Amino acid sequence: MNPKRTAIIIGAILLLTLGGCATIEQLIQKPEITFDSLGTRDMSLLDGTFLFRFNVSNPNPVGVHLGDILYDLDINGKRLVSSQLSQGIDLAASGTSPLEIPVTINYLDFFNSLTQLVGADQLDYRLSGSAAVGPFRIPYSSSGKLDVPKLPDITVENIKIDSFSLTGAKLKMTLGLKNPNAFAMKMDGLEYAAQLGDVKLAEGKASMNKALGANGRSLMDLDLNLNFLELGRSARTLLSGSSAQCRLTGNMLTNTSAGTQKLPFQFDGNVPFIK
Repeated sequence: MNPKRTAIIIGAILLLTLGGCATIEQLIQKPEITFDSLGTRDMSLLDGTFLFRFNVSNPNPVGVHLGDILYDLDINGKRLVSSQLSQGIDLAASGTSPLEIPVTINYLDFFNSLTQLVGADQLDYRLSGSAAVGPFRIPYSSSGKLDVPKLPDITVENIKIDSFSLTGAKLKMTLGLKNPNAFAMKMDGLEYAAQLGDVKLAEGKASMNKALGANGRSLMDLDLNLNFLELGRSARTLLSGSSAQCRLTGNMLTNTSAGTQKLPFQFDGNVPFIK
């Protein structure tokens, strides 16, 4: 048996013996569970884990164990999950201890299409449940808004011409990736098609190995090998200038339990050449 639980039971028995009519409910004061904050973890374009953080205050002079922690999460009035934490927590005597409930959600469970997801701002949530301490069950709840991730903004910063000849060129297209969210976001890659003026330069797929920082901006390079014999003389003429109108289209890729999901993006603008 847990030593802290043993101590409080022994103390209660002694007090019962000394106090006559007192009951264990009168001897043990109920701990209180209050909401503290909401955090995130492992966020991506389509899913992520929300961390519901609570404080548990124990007014008793001995430590007690908080167990059998049940929780229900409703999103937009729809029951998403009913579950139980795998472990309880030990509460310090006459102190406050943290309780964290992690819940992973997939946004596609709440929207009929990716278009609806992209246009949404927030979801209404209510987390409620109860936990056991000795003979008591202690209820708790929290409600509010969950942010729906905003898609990163993708731009073409510049095109560096590493080599240039009569028959072809090697380019490095630098992309700017801006994360508008207040949390780091994981994106697994891009599939893209690049075009200068009316010339289709290249298409392909690029993987990403690091998350985009919260409210941050990062750069990503695409290596393009051009063959003027295939693309035509106009491609060579475009690259001989100092800049050109560029279009980059494609999909942002994120891996989920249902497979790889795609979210479209597009950039149009005048891009400088670095030679």
